[in-house]
Amino acid sequence: MRRFGWVAVVAAFAVGGAIFAAQRDSSGAITQSGSLAIADLRVGDCFNPKDIDAAEADEVDAKRCNESHQFEMMSIGEMADGGYPSDTDFEDFVATVCLPAFADYVGLAYEDSRLDIYWYVPLEEGWNQGDHLVQCAVYDPLDSQVVGSLRGASR
Repeated sequence: MRRFGWVAVVAAFAVGGAIFAAQRDSSGAITQSGSLAIADLRVGDCFNPKDIDAAEADEVDAKRCNESHQFEMMSIGEMADGGYPSDTDFEDFVATVCLPAFADYVGLAYEDSRLDIYWYVPLEEGWNQGDHLVQCAVYDPLDSQVVGSLRGASR
């Protein structure tokens, strides 16, 4: 029995991962809350960061949008090839790509809205491996736990 004990350990990790992972339906909508890699977030996904103050993150707690959540992915853009961008380069990209997407997604210009933008950028190691995505999420700084989508919220 001791010889095959690792099978039970591997099975326990596999089952645990399946139980705690977010699930999607055939349309791509999140149907079960759980852990989701940031790279797997799609426009319209609602989520909570695992640790909002962490300098680095690779997973979020994905939520159905009709559940209490803090953020909603509203734009994903890809930066051009080149050396690893500076903070200013990332901020300029957010201003030129995410702000127009904000207006389209929320239904109100960023400057006229009470909502704000939060973004994820790749680490230098990921950038060097070809990850050039900047993912922008919308959130309500006056309501830390939104229920429902912010798409078309016009606020």
